[in-house]
Amino acid sequence: MDEELSTRQQPHSIEAEQAVLGSILIDSRCLNDVIGILRAEDFYQKQNKEISQTIYTMFNFSQTVDPVTVLEKMRQDGVYHDNSRDYIRQLMEITPTAANAVKYANIVRDKSMLRGLADVGSDIVESVFAQVGAPSELLENAEKKIYALRKGERGDSLEHIGVTLHKVFDRLTELSQSDS
Repeated sequence: MDEELSTRQQPHSIEAEQAVLGSILIDSRCLNDVIGILRAEDFYQKQNKEISQTIYTMFNFSQTVDPVTVLEKMRQDGVYHDNSRDYIRQLMEITPTAANAVKYANIVRDKSMLRGLADVGSDIVESVFAQVGAPSELLENAEKKIYALRKGERGDSLEHIGVTLHKVFDRLTELSQSDS
């Protein structure tokens, strides 16, 4: 059974990852919706993760996001590869429509959450077999890890300032529109 577990592929959807990035490159206006759902770490494929990190950085600095500027930023950041230009073009060609960007982002986030759950499960199993601590402590640590995953935390308490500001702005907008 251990061999079976080690040969399993982590949950992911390359098609959804590509469609999210393609949507943003086709119509950067959908980035406002996607940025609240996904983080660069949610992407499984390394190249998609690098592209999303580049886009998110540009978004946080209010830079124009389009294929040309993204490629230039990738060069500056040292994540440009020989196939980057062709891959960016491919992302745009295979994306059916930017109108479904949120749906694609939700798929990517869900797959990321499943990977996180698998990691937490492995950590729990390791701690149980190591028998370090009382069973009640192990159970409490397991509950904390699962709760953190449910809350969207990845174990670290730091969040990118752009994401935090986006949440604060949304909350302030909501409060300003309320009657109270």
